[in-house]
Amino acid sequence: MENAITAYILAGGKSQRMGTDKGFLEWKGQFFVANILAAVTAVVGNNVIIVSSDERYDALGVTRISDIVTNKGPLGGIYTALKHTTTKRNLILSVDVPLISSELLQWLVNAHSDAYQMTQVQVNDKPSPLVAVYDRSVRILLPEFLAGNQLKVRRFVDELTHQTLSVPEQWSAQLQNINTPEEYKNLNQ
Repeated sequence: MENAITAYILAGGKSQRMGTDKGFLEWKGQFFVANILAAVTAVVGNNVIIVSSDERYDALGVTRISDIVTNKGPLGGIYTALKHTTTKRNLILSVDVPLISSELLQWLVNAHSDAYQMTQVQVNDKPSPLVAVYDRSVRILLPEFLAGNQLKVRRFVDELTHQTLSVPEQWSAQLQNINTPEEYKNLNQ
């Protein structure tokens, strides 16, 4: 299954609520992005790309690409990833989920069916469209949303043939998004 799937880590955000690039926050002695890279590499091998204009990510030894369209949030990052990819299946992750494990990601990849354009996970009633598998074909639908500044990822997902998987209890804490200084402080306690 080598190169049957590409993983994209979206790290191009402005991090306005956090005030600093979330990928370079530390948790248990490693950068968030390093934790995510370790988990995703166990699932897809070296077929990992970081979507960011921040050249500091180059030090990780992973291919980095910049957003094709700027200031379009995560939806712009997804568009960049899907325009870049050469694989049908694409694991898309935001850089603010440092607790993610290879077990959860492997479970997601295995559960994705090509009958769907996208498979996302959810905890309780909260879906996570930035921990998801997207079909490359989705890229053709994105320009209309981006041009109209319809940038809500969940609204875009509603337009897709998608499935939502409830994360098993033992992995539910892994989907914590760390977006604010308070959330970061709580993570480190």
